[in-house]
Amino acid sequence: MKESIAKLKNSSFIKTLKEMLSSKYFPFLNAVMTLLCYYLGWDIVLIYYIVIAGSAIFILCDDLTPVISVFLFISIIVSAKNSPSIFNAGHDESAVSDYYFNPVIYIQIIILVALFICAGVYRLGLTIAKKKFTLNPNFFGLCAFCVTLLLNGIFSKNYDTKNIVFGLMLVFFFLGIYSLLKDNLTINKAFYEKLALAFFALSLVLILELFIAYITIDNLIVDGHINRDKLTFGWGIWNTMGMMLVLCIPAVTYLAIIKKYGFIYTLYSALLFVSVILSCSRQSIVGAFLIYPLCLIILLVKGKDRIANLSIIGCALVAGIILLIVFKDTVLQYFILLFKQIVVNGELDGSGRTQLWREAARYFRNNPFFGSGFFVHFSYQGDSGLGFIPLMCHNTFLQILNSCGLIGLAAYTLHRAQSVVSFCKNMTVDRAFIAITILTILVLSLFDNHLFNIFPTIIYSSLIAVLYSSEKI
Repeated sequence: MKESIAKLKNSSFIKTLKEMLSSKYFPFLNAVMTLLCYYLGWDIVLIYYIVIAGSAIFILCDDLTPVISVFLFISIIVSAKNSPSIFNAGHDESAVSDYYFNPVIYIQIIILVALFICAGVYRLGLTIAKKKFTLNPNFFGLCAFCVTLLLNGIFSKNYDTKNIVFGLMLVFFFLGIYSLLKDNLTINKAFYEKLALAFFALSLVLILELFIAYITIDNLIVDGHINRDKLTFGWGIWNTMGMMLVLCIPAVTYLAIIKKYGFIYTLYSALLFVSVILSCSRQSIVGAFLIYPLCLIILLVKGKDRIANLSIIGCALVAGIILLIVFKDTVLQYFILLFKQIVVNGELDGSGRTQLWREAARYFRNNPFFGSGFFVHFSYQGDSGLGFIPLMCHNTFLQILNSCGLIGLAAYTLHRAQSVVSFCKNMTVDRAFIAITILTILVLSLFDNHLFNIFPTIIYSSLIAVLYSSEKI
């Protein structure tokens, strides 16, 4: 039996498959499959592809770097045609798709997800059996944070099993993903390029979907004004699109630093920045104005084609200024309409966020040590289409205080401090793009739910694993 397995692993087919999965061009195959299935409404086909590719990586590849690319594209699986979200249906419940509630579909998904998890558990078990699994302060710090997530709202008045289930999910996606990846990544120059290309491939899909949305959605632009409520993508709304686009900026500027003709990526980064603005996500626009200049400074200091990069950045700035002058009224009106909901009746409102923050603070005061749990009532209407994901208060710190109390905040502060110390131990350009991408998630999570929203959680945990694993390399 062992000889048969060994023979199979050494077969030309398996070797070719491993080479394909490990190729730096593998993310572009993921991008093509994602786009094809998105516009054809073949969600289940894409899920089959993701599970087969991801499981093959877990079982066959020594280096699990390619699975991070799979994780990135998991975030944008759901097509507009099949979305269960009320946002995608224009808040019309009768227009919400029941695709994912069809037994033929959800039974397949349950089986596929179970197989994917089994493949991951197998790989984690193999890592432990080979004595590759390491224990360090970073691991225990994340464990402490996960314990507080599991205990969310444990002594609150309305505590129920949903808190336990969601806590377990968060533990799985924070600690499980991190534990699986941290000792199975081959950290070198090729690794960073592969990871950056994965984000680049993702950005190509995002920009194309955004462009097609602008030319196909009826009444998206009326009298020169963008109705962002119509800017939905099945897998997310304008805020999700903006967040994903900003996440790709550090990787693209990193490619501009390391690639031979890096100025092409510099030019593309300007397109990416404009796409963030067109996403109509206020938090993402603010995030991009913070993150993009930081990335450009590193590019100009560490990049090879400094003159070309300076020329492109200068031309982009001049073009932007000219557009602002020529279309001053249109651009000014766009930003006024976009940001006017921040202040209502002379008071800071943030599209209802300040009310959510006040409610979160009240829940914290009611249960200051372990919080009131994730499943509490907030005074806004929203639905991801996934009942197991609770409504949240759109701020990481207040969410932790509301859900896990002072114990949770203390554990999160320890985890956050460890990540900062980890980067400071080995500050390189390669690790800087990882750290800035993590920073992007954290900044945008000050105004939204991203850190606890499952799919961004997977990306965050993957990047934390990369950061910790590259401390000494």
